[in-house]
Amino acid sequence: MTDIADSLEEALSGVLAEHERGLLARAVVVAEVLDEDGERTLSILTTPGVMEWDALGLCRYGVISVEGPAAAYFAGGDL
Repeated sequence: MTDIADSLEEALSGVLAEHERGLLARAVVVAEVLDEDGERTLSILTTPGVMEWDALGLCRYGVISVEGPAAAYFAGGDL
């Protein structure tokens, strides 16, 4: 798993640098993946060294960041 974590870190660091978004400290990526039969699964990847509790915290913060604007959108901005 280390190879994919290292590759993920390298790719994300490059993208962030290219778009002048700062230096990558750590990351959790949740990706929907289609296998060769077309079955959908979720793949959760982290950059090297991310502990489980850090991954959980990053994911939870991400969910909260999405929930507010999504709720406002679906409520017609009346929140």
